[in-house]
Amino acid sequence: MKATKVPPLPFGGLEVVLGPLEWFSEHWRWNRSIPDCYNLWVALEGKAELQTLGKTFQIHPGVCFVFSPHQKLSAQSMDAQPFRNFACRFLPAEGKADLFHKSAGKLMGVESSNFFALRDLCNAAIHASRHGDALATQQSAGLCYQILAQVWRDAHTPAPKGPDIMIHQMMERLRNHPLDRLSLKEMAAEARMSISTFSRRFQAVSGEPPMDFAIRHRILQAKDYLHGSCLQVKEISEALGYSDIYFFSRQFKQATGMSPLEYRKSGKVLPRGGAAQR
Repeated sequence: MKATKVPPLPFGGLEVVLGPLEWFSEHWRWNRSIPDCYNLWVALEGKAELQTLGKTFQIHPGVCFVFSPHQKLSAQSMDAQPFRNFACRFLPAEGKADLFHKSAGKLMGVESSNFFALRDLCNAAIHASRHGDALATQQSAGLCYQILAQVWRDAHTPAPKGPDIMIHQMMERLRNHPLDRLSLKEMAAEARMSISTFSRRFQAVSGEPPMDFAIRHRILQAKDYLHGSCLQVKEISEALGYSDIYFFSRQFKQATGMSPLEYRKSGKVLPRGGAAQR
């Protein structure tokens, strides 16, 4: 498949005004204007709805925005799952900021082509900034520029066509209906591909094998049950289609580093400063 030639960003670096930060909230709401800077923003966990520039955007992990100075917006989480996002306020440096401003409207609700790689960049930027020295400033600014470049590339890349449409539809189904226990054979048949072709295309698009993707979203649903219900672990495993509670517990621990009971007792830690927001 021929690669799309994407125009370069009109500036060679960015000046971080605030962040990079990770925000976490169980009841997320956001209603304000962006200050005198841009806001690079990536959804990492949960679902939400955002309104800005007369449009409504449905948000799930991997949806990205670059908000312009003084842009007004409002948003709120849409389910019981805690909402988490990455944010970095910045100003363009070493280039033509006016050209970027004219293109910023395209950077609304951009669907990441590889959420897992983007998430790793976000985590690396957050961890680098915690050192609090001059090197941390350089390193985190460089990583934020890489994140911005990926959002820019995805915004300028045509939407998937042909077989990849089926891949994206299957990803959306697995993301929104984690209780559906589809086998790899059933997924491939629904996408009208052979198992080998489906597996190869799915990993190329999503960054992970289809069964790993399905299991990860099943574990996310298990987390919701563990923190948002009084169901016993056995009941949760049965609700998720596991016939063996020990297999469920082992799979959960492989994914999270904790047993289901340990996770239920752990709670969640908000960012320093108390109430979470963007």
